[in-house]
Amino acid sequence: MRIALAPGSGRGTAAAAVVDERAVLPGRGAYLCRDPQSRLPEPACLAQATRGGAFGRALRARVTLDPKLVESVSR
Repeated sequence: MRIALAPGSGRGTAAAAVVDERAVLPGRGAYLCRDPQSRLPEPACLAQATRGGAFGRALRARVTLDPKLVESVSR
């Protein structure tokens, strides 16, 4: 599952990191393990990436995660 910066986000604030389903958003991407059955990120992978600040390092930006992404895993 590819995560990328939302177009136009981050001007003066943290950029929004969103799921890039079709892998077409420009720029760097970060990748998460995806559960093959639910097509959502594996909760353990998401937890590890958010704890360690992996998204910010991979995308080379200060980021906030799309709430829909976090919500989809916590259900």
